[in-house]
Formats: sequence, structure tokens, C-alpha cells
Amino acid sequence: MRKYMRPLPIAITVVVILLIAGGLFFALNSGTSEADRAVQAAEEAKGYEVITVDVTDNGFSPEKISVKAGVPTKINFRKDTSYTCIKDVKSSALGMNNMKLDKGDNYYALEDLKPGTYEYNCGMYMYYGKISVN
Repeated sequence: MRKYMRPLPIAITVVVILLIAGGLFFALNSGTSEADRAVQAAEEAKGYEVITVDVTDNGFSPEKISVKAGVPTKINFRKDTSYTCIKDVKSSALGMNNMKLDKGDNYYALEDLKPGTYEYNCGMYMYYGKISVN
């Protein structure tokens, strides 16, 4: 009689290989690089307050941010993955008209915000965020 490998050890081996491959894929495609940090530091050196909003498959994170009134601000809509339906962001209150979001850093300058609350959303009106100016 021939001895055959049992299916359970084969299945476990396949699952382990897939988990390792998936972990490596996501590890290599996410995170902040030295170049990204250098760009942010350069913007801050120009006198801008820089706030990063992550663009994910679940929307904007954080959904609510706070900035200081009268302080030039740049919002960095950081898109670390292309696995999201969020392709652009807009806000009529901020004059942001369908800002296309590429993978990586996407800066939007807000020069002189008055106190109040401003909303922005993705182009399909599925995900929203708020900026509180104090």
C-alpha cells in the first residue's frame, strides 16, 4: 500500500505560506518613509501646521481634526493603499474641488481659516471628515 500525505498538514502549510506572503505584502506597501517625513518637515519649516489624515478603506482617519485659526495649515491626505474607493476629496466650504488623491502624500493648503467647523467628503459622498478651527 502507498502512504499518502494527510490533507491537514498540507492545508496548514498552505495557510501559513499565504499568511506570511500577505504580511510581507502589506508591510512593504505601508508606513511612512524617510522621504515622506522629510517633506512634512520641510512644510513645517515653511511655517505650516501639518495635519495628516489617513485615507483608508473605511474612510478618513481621524474623522475629526482640530487646527488653530489664522495659522497656515496643510492637510496631508495620506493614501497608503489603493484598496479604497476614495479617489478624491472635496469641500465647497474650503474651496476644495475634487482633489484627486494619489497613493502617498496629498497636501492641501489652508491659508487663513476662520473659527468654525468645516466638512469635507469623498467624491461619492460616502465618507466624511470635519475640521474644527479654534
